[in-house]
Parts: sequence; C-alpha cells; structure tokens
Amino acid sequence: MSEPTKIDARWIVKALTPPIVVIAVKAALRRARVLPSALSDQAAEAPGPDEQPEWEYVAEAWEREAPGWEGGSVADAYFAKWPEWVDALSGPGPLGVHHEAHVGEPIGRDDLAAHNMLLSFAYVLARAAHGRERLTVLDWGGGLGHYAKLARAVLPAVEFDWHCREVPSVAEVGSAVNPSVTFHTDDTCLDGVYDLVLVSASLQYEQEWARLLRRLASATRRFLLVTRLPVAAESDSFVVLQRAYAYGYATEYIGWVLSRREFLDEAAASGLELERELLLDAWLSAAGAPEDPIGHRGFLFRPV
Repeated sequence: MSEPTKIDARWIVKALTPPIVVIAVKAALRRARVLPSALSDQAAEAPGPDEQPEWEYVAEAWEREAPGWEGGSVADAYFAKWPEWVDALSGPGPLGVHHEAHVGEPIGRDDLAAHNMLLSFAYVLARAAHGRERLTVLDWGGGLGHYAKLARAVLPAVEFDWHCREVPSVAEVGSAVNPSVTFHTDDTCLDGVYDLVLVSASLQYEQEWARLLRRLASATRRFLLVTRLPVAAESDSFVVLQRAYAYGYATEYIGWVLSRREFLDEAAASGLELERELLLDAWLSAAGAPEDPIGHRGFLFRPV
C-alpha cells in the first residue's frame, strides 16, 4: 500500500479562501508591517516625501531608473481606498470625487477639480453611448476599474462591456473587487475594437508613447479619449519623475510632459480627428523644467 500523500495546510487555506479575503488580509498585514511592502530595493531605500519634492525634472529623460507602477504598493493603496470610492459615487450627490486621495485623507464629494474631471468624462461617455443600449470600452491603465463604477453611476440604463489593461498586481485586485470588468495584463486587448478607448493618466508613462497612440487609435471604432495628460504649451516634450509616497503608492515613476503640438501632430498622423479639447484644473511644478507650472488636458478624438 502506497504512503499517503502529504498535503500542505497552507495550500488548503489558499484554495478555499476567496481571493478578495486573501488580498484584504495581505494589505492589512502590510499596513501593520507584519508583511513587507511589495517594494523593490530601490523604492524601499528611497527618501520619504518630506525629504525630496514630489515632482522632479529629469534632464536625462528615460535613462533615469525608477521602480515604476509595479515597484511599490499601488495595488494595496487602491484596495484600501476602494470602498470609499464606491460609496462616494452612490446616490444623487455631487461627483467631486477623486480616488487618488492622500494617505489618511477621506474621499469626499466636494472637490471642484475632480468634479470637472469626472463630468468631462461623463460628457464623453454620453457622446459614445448616444442611441445605444450597450457600449464596449477599453480603459488603458484603468486601475481597479474606477471609471467603470463611475460610468454605471451616471448612465445606469446602459450595459457596459468594460475592459481594463493594467499591471498584474493591480489587475489581480481589480478582478477581485470589480468582477464585472475584464482585466488584461498584456497588450492582446488591443487586438479588439471598442466603441470607446479611454486613456486616463496613463499614456505619459509609456516611453514609446507615439507607437502606443497609433495602436490605441486602431482599437476604437468611435471615440478615443486621452485625458489627464500633462502637456507643455510652448516647449518640446520632456520627462518628470513623481515620488508618489503621499498617496500610499510607495514608489517613484517617470513620465512624459508632452508637447501639445507634437501630441496633436502624432494624433493626426494616427488617423485621429480632434473632436473636443477639455480643460482640467490639475497642475504640477517640477523645478528646472522647461515649463513650470505644468497643466493637464483632455483630448477627445474620432477616427477619420
């Protein structure tokens, strides 16, 4: 008779515990410092926000190394704030809601800049959904599907087939807390075609942004919204670094401030026609940058 197979009790617990519970426990343990944060060595040794400015001009551009969006506890921070975000979108109150609140600050409903940003998106969503009962959306860099929750709050009669492209750690949490959204961790999602492609605060983190813009343009049949994009009104494109400790992300990442002229030229070359430019009340200051302060814009395109 063969010897009985030994079963690891930890495997049984993991197999029987819902993913959302595992994620919640891990996040709590990290906050209590029982488990180490998901930091790279570089991020773990980085100075805190009180020692260095949040934003820095990077003269060496993409030669500068930084941990990036997978280098810290971004997914944990999103998860910790998720219930407040969902609650803030409920009911008939104002949509002055920003999910990227500082650590320890509540997510309120009275932020005028956030109100403008979310209602600008609602305008785009209504344009894309006009005359339709169902809308397919690709949300590039969509976090836990934050905009999907917003979309269902402002257009409850529309059925959404929502897809998010995210880094693996964020996609794992998103799949657990927002199962109505399909999460992708590679670029095969660009093989599909969608009614609306949304790129919010994410294009600037792609070094080859023009190549990505072309692929995003080919993935939409109706509209492409690139928003929360840092733009340079007069200078050529340049690179900045953000130390995102204040938001609980425990990481640093670099990204473009794109020349508005260059960006619109590349959009036209990608077969896109500008439908509407959107003003956002979002500014950053990076000492020594070719332009300071730096504003953000939104751009709604249609394929030609």
